[in-house]
Amino acid sequence: MQFGIKHILVLVMAMATASTSLAGSYDISLRGLGRPAPGNLNDAAFLRFQKLGNELGISLAPRPLAPAETLGVSGFEFAFVTIHADISEEENYWRGQPGSPVLRGVADGNGVPGGLWIPTLHIRKGLPMSTELGITASYLAFSEMFLLGVETKIGIHESYYRWVPSLALRGAVGTLFGSADIKLTTIETDILASLPIGIDGIVQLTPYLGYGMVFVDVISGIIDETPYDVQAADQNGRSDGSLYVFERLNWHENRSHRVIMGLRANYAFFELTYEIDIGIVPLADKTLQSHSIKIGFDT
Repeated sequence: MQFGIKHILVLVMAMATASTSLAGSYDISLRGLGRPAPGNLNDAAFLRFQKLGNELGISLAPRPLAPAETLGVSGFEFAFVTIHADISEEENYWRGQPGSPVLRGVADGNGVPGGLWIPTLHIRKGLPMSTELGITASYLAFSEMFLLGVETKIGIHESYYRWVPSLALRGAVGTLFGSADIKLTTIETDILASLPIGIDGIVQLTPYLGYGMVFVDVISGIIDETPYDVQAADQNGRSDGSLYVFERLNWHENRSHRVIMGLRANYAFFELTYEIDIGIVPLADKTLQSHSIKIGFDT
């Protein structure tokens, strides 16, 4: 299979177009968190914003979705992934306040989901010196939001010796698009280990393990407390004005741990991968799981 840059851009644009046409229940409204006290980082509304941003970030952040082995200088992988990411649906930072939900669809009678469905396009290209570059496009289903990510992986050891696991370092950055209320950037660093096991020279199974840190930088958009036009003086710096923002969540202060476990099966150029990611979120004292199934072509 041959895919060029033009094909990749067409697919990414198609995903962006789909996000607009499928807009709905899972768009986020920060009004549902309540109005924060300016400059007070212990304010209850700000803490809700912090926990929401952290969970949303770890749900959408690009996942490894591959073992430690790199593709090789001529290797290329194209894959589709379906991801289900848990969220703390019982918490008020997802439910919102009476008459002002965080998820817009709740106002239409839909409940808060137990998790987020995130269809994803994953493309990787092998480079010289045991390195590779990847692109991730993830769409938060039933919303206008999607995240574009770039990743790189550097192989430290590539299973040159039998029964010695491959080791790799990975880094990824993702940016959220499509939301007026929230601007989000994720940064991830991982270490991965894997060991390929051949079966009758036909199928190759590769279990892999990893550990990573996910940093989430979140900036609030301007929130309008009233759904109608207001006078220009009734805003900007006034504690009783109708427009306000949440304090920024800096990436170095907003981090989570991630444990990665996966299994990839290869037959010829076809591959099937299952990955479970366990996110440990100190800010919310939560452990959240996501489950990914990837179907791809490795040439």
